[in-house]
Amino acid sequence: MRFINFIFLFGIATLTNAQNFQSGLITGISTSQVSGDALGGFNKIGLQLGGFVNHPIGKNSKVQFGLYYIDKGSDDTKSLFQIDLSYVESSYSILYNYQGFSWEGGVLIGVLIDGKTYDIYSYENVSESQFNRFDISAKLAVGKEILPKLQMFWEITNTIPLFPIQEHPAYVSILNKGKMNAVLCFSFRYLLGDE
Repeated sequence: MRFINFIFLFGIATLTNAQNFQSGLITGISTSQVSGDALGGFNKIGLQLGGFVNHPIGKNSKVQFGLYYIDKGSDDTKSLFQIDLSYVESSYSILYNYQGFSWEGGVLIGVLIDGKTYDIYSYENVSESQFNRFDISAKLAVGKEILPKLQMFWEITNTIPLFPIQEHPAYVSILNKGKMNAVLCFSFRYLLGDE
């Protein structure tokens, strides 16, 4: 399934190299945690793989659409407890070039492919593995060109509190509805074709 998604994204990125559109590929590493799971730290390590297409809307700015696979969740370093989540995520953002850096802000909509919670003995906890199908998040990122056509990006994303990935067992407040993903990504973006 992951390989088929990659081939699909690569095909889209290749076909969209025309008429002021710039496409490219994304590959990176994600580190994440789940707010509300009583653990701390970005200990869950995963992959980010996909592609993007952008279009200029001004001298220094672009709108961008991305589609990629990403791993999220949490991992307890002192036991075998973990939350293992896999998403196909679409990204809608604006990039602004300022003083040699690309600044990016936007919204992400993730569709859950697989989600499981494992207890401290590494057995699946079925009652805690019921996650919402969508993860709606906000993101901020900053990137720097390190070679022609190759950029390095640092990105932080967080589930919007009104749309938790799993409801709180006891309703607490409007801003604390349940568990949320928090993700730090380090990625490379390779531009296809000529700018």
